[in-house]
Order: sequence, then C-alpha cells, then structure tokens
Amino acid sequence: MSDAQKSDSINTAQQVPIVILTDLDGTLLDHHNYSTTAAKETLALIKEHKLPLIFNTSKTQAEVTQLRRQLDNTSPYVCENGSALYYPDETGQMTCLVPGASYDTILKVLSQLRKDGFHFRGFNDMTDTEVAAVTGLSTDDAYLAKQRAATEPLLWQGSVEELAAFQAALTDHNLRLLEGGRFYHVMGRADKAEGVSFFRDFYHKHWQSEPTMIALGDGGNDVAMLEVADFPIIIPGDKRTITVNNTNAVTADFKGPKGWNQILLPLLQQLIKENCGG
Repeated sequence: MSDAQKSDSINTAQQVPIVILTDLDGTLLDHHNYSTTAAKETLALIKEHKLPLIFNTSKTQAEVTQLRRQLDNTSPYVCENGSALYYPDETGQMTCLVPGASYDTILKVLSQLRKDGFHFRGFNDMTDTEVAAVTGLSTDDAYLAKQRAATEPLLWQGSVEELAAFQAALTDHNLRLLEGGRFYHVMGRADKAEGVSFFRDFYHKHWQSEPTMIALGDGGNDVAMLEVADFPIIIPGDKRTITVNNTNAVTADFKGPKGWNQILLPLLQQLIKENCGG
C-alpha cells in the first residue's frame, strides 16, 4: 500500500474523542519557510494521544501526500478547499469522495465559457514551468499542483464587469468562483466545512462517541470550516485577520505555527484532562 493510500487505523474506542482539522500555508506551515518547528510541542502531544490531525487545504492530493510523508502524518485529509475528501475504507485503503463537481466537469464548462468570449488562463492551460512562474513553486512542485481532482485555479484576464458575468455563468452551471490570494478558484458547491461535517460523522460512527471538532485557519477560504467547528482557532493572516461568526472563536497572538501552538496546546491539554477524568 502506497503512502498516498495509508491512513491511521480507526480505533473503535478512542480514549480522547478529539479531531483536529487544520489549514496548512500560514497556519500549521510558516508562511515564509513552510516550517512547523514552532508547533513541535503540540504535534508531539497529538501524536502521543493518537489524535486525528486532518489537513484541510486548498492543496492537491499529490501535494498533501508529499507533506504527509514529510510530517509523518497518516490521518485522513481534505484537498482543494473541501472538494475532495480522502478517508480509509474498512480495509484501510484510502478512498476519495468528491462532494462537488469533478475536474472533468469543470474543464468542460470552462471550455464552453471560453468559447462564449470569457478570457482567463487556468492551470490546465499552463505548463509546469508556467505554473512555477506564477506561483513561486519549483517545477516539480508545480507538477504536483496541476494534479487536480475538483477545482481549477485561474488567472482572470478580462474586465471587472466581465468577471461578474463570468461568475453568473458559472452559477448557471452549478459552479462557483472563490477568490484566493493569487488566483480565482472554480469549483463545485463544496467548501472546507465539508471536512468538519464529514469527519464528525465519520469518527462518531467509528468511536460511538461524539467527537470534539477543532479547526484552525487563517484565510477567507477557512471561514466556513471555522464557523461549524466546536473550537475555531483563527490564526492572524499575513495581510489581514479574518472574522468568524462563531462565539467560541479565539484568535492567536502570533502568525503561523507559533500561533497554532500558542492556542491549541493549552486547549488540548484541557480537553485531554477532562476526557481522562483528571
């Protein structure tokens, strides 16, 4: 079984029923050097108690597979802003659920809209070298970023007025346009909240106990995930800090893994103590 297919075995009796879903870039990963060093204390606690640490990211499955290997993470994961969920079946084989539109469907719609006169350039239109140039990734990493299952990042090349018409046309095809830091993302109706809802039910079924869902994120595409979590943790963004409609939301004092560690460590210590009868 490959690393892409491996996952933690799902214990039917979890002593501490806690599930953590985290954004990666700018949250668990330092925005500038992609390091997790500042979060090592919390990561060690998570590993000690065998808590699921689910990456919930805009990255592709190929990118996440590489990161899971680097970070020794074997939990399920969510890719492409909630549009592709990867979880183990009864045999431990990793299975993919696409709650929104498939990549092929998205590309067919975009091909039609291009014929209708809209101007844009998506990852599928670019070579690995071009993707590397517009993202700052290495060519090898750009290749991984192009291995998509359910979303298409694109550079808009039309006017503001045409963008509004483009968005309306996507809605007619049951697709939506999500604005990211560098790109617009064309996708189905899914978002990062899908991961929270799906894995709440998934672990409830396996543990026969209602799990506590913790979520951490720093960007606009994390808001939906944070709003449905039991304990939403906002990491200050590189440019601005998001606001979340959830009375349990707390905001870290620091960006990236330092803020991730600052808030998550004492929260986990408290929840573990409560669950273990301390």
